[in-house]
Amino acid sequence: MLNIRRSIRAKLLLASVVVEALMLALLVSNSVRLIEHHLSEQLDARVQAVELAYKTAVAVPLASRDYATLRDILDGWRKASDITYLAVTDPDGRILSSSGWSADDALPLVNRSDGHIRHVRFPVDYLGQVYGHIHYGMSTTFMDKASAQLLWQSGLIALSEVALSVFLLSIIGYLLTRHLIKLAEASINVAEGHYEERMEISGEDEVAVLARNFNTMTDAVKSRIADLSYQANHDSLTGLFNRRAFETHLEAVLKADDLAENPATLLYLDLDQFKVVNDTCGHAAGDELLIRLTQMIEDRFPYGFISRLGGDEFGIVMRDCSPQETVRRARQLIDEICAFPFFSDGRSFRLGASIGVVRSGPDMKNVTDLLIAADTACYAAKERGRNRVEIYTPTDEWFQQRNEDFRTMPQLTRAIAEGRFMLFHQRQEPLKPGLPITAEVLLRLSDPLGKINSPSRFIATAERYNLMPYIDRWVVENVCRYMSDWQKSGQPFPFSHLAVNVSGASLSLNDFPAFVRQQIEKHGINPAKLCFEITESCAVANLDQALDFIEQMRAIGATLALDDFGSGLSSFGYLKRFKVDFLKIDGMFVKNVDQDARDQAVVEAIVQLARAHGLITVAEFVCNPEVERVVQDIGVDYAQGYVRHVPEPLPKLPTL
Repeated sequence: MLNIRRSIRAKLLLASVVVEALMLALLVSNSVRLIEHHLSEQLDARVQAVELAYKTAVAVPLASRDYATLRDILDGWRKASDITYLAVTDPDGRILSSSGWSADDALPLVNRSDGHIRHVRFPVDYLGQVYGHIHYGMSTTFMDKASAQLLWQSGLIALSEVALSVFLLSIIGYLLTRHLIKLAEASINVAEGHYEERMEISGEDEVAVLARNFNTMTDAVKSRIADLSYQANHDSLTGLFNRRAFETHLEAVLKADDLAENPATLLYLDLDQFKVVNDTCGHAAGDELLIRLTQMIEDRFPYGFISRLGGDEFGIVMRDCSPQETVRRARQLIDEICAFPFFSDGRSFRLGASIGVVRSGPDMKNVTDLLIAADTACYAAKERGRNRVEIYTPTDEWFQQRNEDFRTMPQLTRAIAEGRFMLFHQRQEPLKPGLPITAEVLLRLSDPLGKINSPSRFIATAERYNLMPYIDRWVVENVCRYMSDWQKSGQPFPFSHLAVNVSGASLSLNDFPAFVRQQIEKHGINPAKLCFEITESCAVANLDQALDFIEQMRAIGATLALDDFGSGLSSFGYLKRFKVDFLKIDGMFVKNVDQDARDQAVVEAIVQLARAHGLITVAEFVCNPEVERVVQDIGVDYAQGYVRHVPEPLPKLPTL
């Protein structure tokens, strides 16, 4: 990081030194070139002076062939410090006399330098006639030394200047970049989360402006980071901690050193009847209710870490709390919620709450396990009456069944993908003459080993994990395909109609009627051959959707049946609105009708009610001849049960 922070200073210094070094190199090289040129001119002048001085002196002895005098002249001449050898040759190039050069050696080429010697030749003439040539070597050592000394001195001066420049530029660079270095260090600290970092401001130059803007930016970043951090960990509506913060806190608690001695307790709270406020007064009223309710919880329940997990679900983590005290506090919280008044649009609402409790332990060591267990306990509280507290107990039969659901769910989704559902049927046989035989379609599931499982093994799981819409559509599509194959075969269909069950989940979907119409049209079947059974509880719970579905199915010519009729007796008041064709009497009133007068009275009342509305009755769970005789005497139209028919696969299409 240090090299990065000082890169500007280093680059500035390097750039300045490189530029100066280049300029100095050019300056030195140019100076050396000029000096060498000047010395070369001096050497040429010396050569000309030597030629002028000695040409005449040598001419007379050479012309008179006085070689002894010529040798004396040459020896005297060579005493000059810059002459290394002398030789006189005739016109043919033979050495006549020499000094410092062997007469047996060939003379070097002229007008060239060899090492530190320049070889020169000039002619000797007298009265217009050339008598020979003078050869000599002139030392250039003085020029080379002068050039080397100049180069060394210039280089030394240049290096001194570069060193001085580096020193001065380092000081200047430090003065210019020290604030930038501090700014870089401060920005690194801010990037690491130290938002309290500030720059000292001095002067009014560009650096001061940059420092002032940096401080302003840091303040803004600190403020915004704090707001992001808050939003990331808090619910935007209620201000409580959100699910992310809740799971982070719970995970930290589960890592505590004293967890074995002081277990963590998790409360999972789900409001009851909250949907009524949303549906009646709108979501704005529901939001207002949540805001006011959470303020009340924070004020009156100062225990543990409270968060909103989503929708109308809340989580609380507590420590230092015994199981008995946990239950007491949870019941106190439910009482506070039940007593909390809420008014909107002139209407008064009272909510309830269900709470699931789980404690950490050897089998509950991670966040996921605790949340699943607490959610399951909360679901148990709802199923067992609401406005109550349920503690997760793995040995309890109900919780064992829920755990079985968790194991069944992956198998169920895989079965859907692999198409391992099977269509069975149970006949509904007439108890009065002239009525045709009908049948109810029943669903079975084949496991990978080929074992056939009844709906009791998977329907509850499918309902809990919202898989029923997929299953219902599979049944409708395959029943339509089955009936289409019969029509194409030209063989008479064995039943007046097939009854298909519709779950509450499918009933609540607006596009389910359109899907049914699409399948009927796609396979080209007679819709009168289809009867859709809706349970009483689903019809009442989804009243508007049930009425719409019934109306749309009647419009295309299908028939309708109200299943499990009488189970809650709440549907008596709605029967006028349910334009159905069949009433299926709940089996809990039928199976003991031969022994229980109260059950018999209920069945008689339902039959009379059906006659008044012009409906056909079907008795479920007709399990023995005595029960069959009683319901027939009462006037029930159809019997469905093991005494008449044990469920089996749908009849196979006859071979053509």
